Amino acid sequence: MYILPLLLLVPMLALAAPLTQVTLPDGTQVQLNDDHTWEYLVLKPAEPVAQPSATGSPSVAAAPVLTEQAKAHPELLGQATRDGIRLALDKVTGSDTLALSFTATNLGDRSAIQVSGWITLFSQDGRQWAREPARFWIAETRMPETYLRKGESRATRLVELARPAGLTGTPLVRVEIGEVVFR
Repeated sequence: MYILPLLLLVPMLALAAPLTQVTLPDGTQVQLNDDHTWEYLVLKPAEPVAQPSATGSPSVAAAPVLTEQAKAHPELLGQATRDGIRLALDKVTGSDTLALSFTATNLGDRSAIQVSGWITLFSQDGRQWAREPARFWIAETRMPETYLRKGESRATRLVELARPAGLTGTPLVRVEIGEVVFR
């Protein structure tokens, strides 16, 4: 009688398993996820930072900050993998409008027709300035030559972002994949 309710709770307990953080022999910190994936730890908890407001007086906001390992190795930020699709930042150009170019690689078995996610801009000292949604790959429906096929590595569409006011120099760019749609 008590076994059935307990058996129903077991899958819920498995979903609630905590994530594990590991420091590798070279000092790199990674997070092991319960879905058998891993990722670099690149963000510290948010710190209060003064930012100009629309009225001209500074307002205080909490913004995530990069870890020391992320600032020392910015190439960690410009890479993301999800569902067999890997994105890598190639180049950041422009002054008022930033143009970001990426390469998408399909490591999986299915053809991708859409890859979307987020781009986060950080200053050289590691403070977050902006987080914007981005569509990295969009194929044309019923045009298979536009699909990102198994084993292919191709340049994505150019992503343009307005430079946030006050952000100087070349920003550090973090890319995250939020959704991959397959055909």
